Amino acid sequence: AAQPKGERAMSEPSAPDQYVRLALLIDRWLPGYVDAYYGPQEVQASTKAGDKPSIDALEDLARSLQQSLSADSSLSPDRRAYLQEEQRAMRTTISILAGNHLDIVDEVERLYGVTPKWVDESVFAEAHHALNQVLPGAEPLAQRVADFRERSRAPVGVAVHIVRQLADALREQARRRFDLPAWEEFETAFVRDKPWYAFNRFLGDAKSLIEINQDFAVEVWDFPTLVAHEAYPGHHTDYSIKEQHLYRQKHRLEHSIRLSSTPSALMAEGIATNALQAVASQDDIASIFCHCYEAAGLPRDDAARAPDFVTASSTLGKVFDNQALLFCRDGVSEDEVIAYGLRHSLNDEAWERHRVQNLKDPLSRSYGYNYTLGRDLVAAFLDASPDRTQAFARLLSEPLTPGQIQGAIKA
Repeated sequence: AAQPKGERAMSEPSAPDQYVRLALLIDRWLPGYVDAYYGPQEVQASTKAGDKPSIDALEDLARSLQQSLSADSSLSPDRRAYLQEEQRAMRTTISILAGNHLDIVDEVERLYGVTPKWVDESVFAEAHHALNQVLPGAEPLAQRVADFRERSRAPVGVAVHIVRQLADALREQARRRFDLPAWEEFETAFVRDKPWYAFNRFLGDAKSLIEINQDFAVEVWDFPTLVAHEAYPGHHTDYSIKEQHLYRQKHRLEHSIRLSSTPSALMAEGIATNALQAVASQDDIASIFCHCYEAAGLPRDDAARAPDFVTASSTLGKVFDNQALLFCRDGVSEDEVIAYGLRHSLNDEAWERHRVQNLKDPLSRSYGYNYTLGRDLVAAFLDASPDRTQAFARLLSEPLTPGQIQGAIKA
């Protein structure tokens, strides 16, 4: 598809142009900061030329962007709001790259526009009670959870077939509700040696490569959530619609790029973690699980348990919120943080050690809040909306910020 030219026609760099260039330059210091870029190739080429910019140069560019956002009269209010929240996060990342230590709460507020809070452990106790009902037995609950997950494993060859069938079914539901480009498509690849379980590599022109890390066990109970999260109507749907609507049609250059440590990332994860419920009722979800387990040749009883297992387990994702505060704010030891996870999240030790390794990285330690706080923020927005489908469609097509979502919920 032809690249929009409206932004490049200006004699002076516009605020969106400065935003994109600064993001690409930060990526030279922090590879992976740019999740995807599908804008003008000459812009990307110019930022790759020459030596890596100094931190001082990045700080100067960030200040220039802030000034341009105030002075650029061509920006509509929604564009200005979006870019202002993004640039605040970019300046925070540059500060971290410069070696400045931030309190984890302040860091999350400045990067993502939300505030972490301690989760009352009664929430985890309620989830354990629910899991005890789903998986009754005399063994310790953690063992019953591990056994259920072990029984739900499928070979990669079987998983590929189920994922493709499931994607086709969810795509049909997404197309009925949302404005997906007719030419959109994605491919799936199973990979190894990655720090994540699954990842959507958006390629532009409504195409994605969804990678699934087979170093983690491939478990059928997670397939519906996984496909909805990464594809329909999650990341692939979200990115495809925004690319077409905001970049290709409205020529908004800032939507030719996806960043990993800004409020737009929190919004993307919030959309993806609510994706399955946006296209399927509870009865539909139960039927989907039955199909997946049957296709994998796994026990029907476990298929019936899977929806409630997923609901209770998703609540335990909030254990991360407390672990991050314990480790990054309170200085609790690695072993104590791991023990806290084993007690409350019911994961195995290998997973908990992997989580602590992520918390030790000052440039990515706070990303996990996008899944929990992003999910809660978007869920509250949908709950407050008279038409959930229409509200989800708005999230897919508009550059809404966490601040705007919070305001809409309170209104």
